[in-house]
Amino acid sequence: MHVSPEAFKSSKTLSVLTVVKDGVEAMDFLHQAGSYTNAGKPDLILLDLNLPRKDGREVLAEIKGDAVLKRIPVAVFTTSRAEKDINKCLRSERELLHREAGGPRSLF
Repeated sequence: MHVSPEAFKSSKTLSVLTVVKDGVEAMDFLHQAGSYTNAGKPDLILLDLNLPRKDGREVLAEIKGDAVLKRIPVAVFTTSRAEKDINKCLRSERELLHREAGGPRSLF
């Protein structure tokens, strides 16, 4: 699977793609904090389990612990083959897990 910003640009629907650099920034974006006070809530979250500073497992746990954020579908990308990582992500029917050989960063 390969997703790129160009795929969103060529879509016939209006799409806004926001990319953040780490888990702390992801949570700021989702909570509209810091430099993201004017950001809107996303319709879909593409989540890398291997984010720096705050990893994707922590971000996913925070999303699922928030009454508003937990309603947003999350697509989890990982290079992990660890069964515990996979099972943890698949516990909710609102997550989609995709193992990417080149890692999530290869999608963009």
